[in-house]
Amino acid sequence: MAEQTQKSNPSPSWAMNERGNCSAMQFVQGIAIDAYGILWAVDSGRTETLAPGPASVICGPKLWMFDLRRNGSLVHRYDFPDEVVSRGSNYLNKIVIDDAFGGYAYITDNSGADPGIVVFSRKLNTSWKVRENNSMRAAQNAVQFAVNGTNLGFAIHIDGIALGPYFNPNVVGDNLNRQPIHYDENFERNVYYSPLSSYHLYSIPASVLRNPDFARTANPRQVMAAVTDHGIKSSQTDGMIMDNEGNLFFGLLKDHAIARWNSYTPFTPQHQKIVARDPYFIQWTDGMTFDSEGHLYVVVNRLHNFVAGRLDTNDVNFRILRATTGTQSYVNTAAVINSAVTDNGISIPDGIYETTGFGGFPTTTPQFSGLGSDRRYFYNNSASDITSKIPFLLTALLTCLLLRR
Repeated sequence: MAEQTQKSNPSPSWAMNERGNCSAMQFVQGIAIDAYGILWAVDSGRTETLAPGPASVICGPKLWMFDLRRNGSLVHRYDFPDEVVSRGSNYLNKIVIDDAFGGYAYITDNSGADPGIVVFSRKLNTSWKVRENNSMRAAQNAVQFAVNGTNLGFAIHIDGIALGPYFNPNVVGDNLNRQPIHYDENFERNVYYSPLSSYHLYSIPASVLRNPDFARTANPRQVMAAVTDHGIKSSQTDGMIMDNEGNLFFGLLKDHAIARWNSYTPFTPQHQKIVARDPYFIQWTDGMTFDSEGHLYVVVNRLHNFVAGRLDTNDVNFRILRATTGTQSYVNTAAVINSAVTDNGISIPDGIYETTGFGGFPTTTPQFSGLGSDRRYFYNNSASDITSKIPFLLTALLTCLLLRR
């Protein structure tokens, strides 16, 4: 029987992907689907980013939000101000969604001139950028490397990003996340990241990123103090994602492999497990996502051959790989209070989370003092099944990337 293939269609429509129309999407590099079925799409607004010229399109960078439960209808568009994301030189890349306090997006911008983590607050409808010159910029010892015989030499700043599980930062030990958290204890989530040209994995508390005052007034030493260097990977990494059990999956580019790390354990070589390795099929792992049935999807795009001008158009270069993990996306972590699911994440009423964070800056990490330590905080799955469209969306994204780079 002949192999059947299904043609992909542009999402959400051809009109929304019209080149040169600054009211449409121009270069969507990263997408994420939150627990409510909203697709968040990061658009740098530029085309021909690898070889800009007179025909290149330069529109304003945007964040698009589409409701997958309503046929992908557009529900919000946010235009980034130039002081946060530069119109002509940005490279908005990966995105993760935090459901806390009305919804936040953490977006990597590996702009050569101004790299950092862009933060967008849906509730406030505003954005800011957190910059840290050591952990968010390329490391010189990781600039030169080879992928399947293709030698590369470029300095790519902060790229991959992942949102970790909740934990109590006041408790130490390898099993600190295994225990239920008392209401009168503090809790936090880490945002993990890595420059592409780096062997290190870093993190910064989500509460620090959510604080616009910190981004605006903190000095470099205060920002550095909030960052944790977890250790060394065996290779450079592009795509990464956290599941709902605290496992970080990440690509190892020159090792043509995918690794898994249990974030409840130290980031040491013995805790970084290779879960897949193939020199032919696993060439440059990029975007990653989960469906609701315990499958991990990984986009492989052979980007190393593309940038080196060695892409063989007679071969299959773009693939979506699937593996069974038995887990789901990080967005499926929710708060269950006395068996009642809250507003996903830690959406707590205003007024009970005033506390002090790094460098004397207030944070939005809740402190449940006075609510009673006899009640405990658990985590569970509450996202509805809105991930059946993931393979289609990844295929559509691959098509857009191929045409626009």
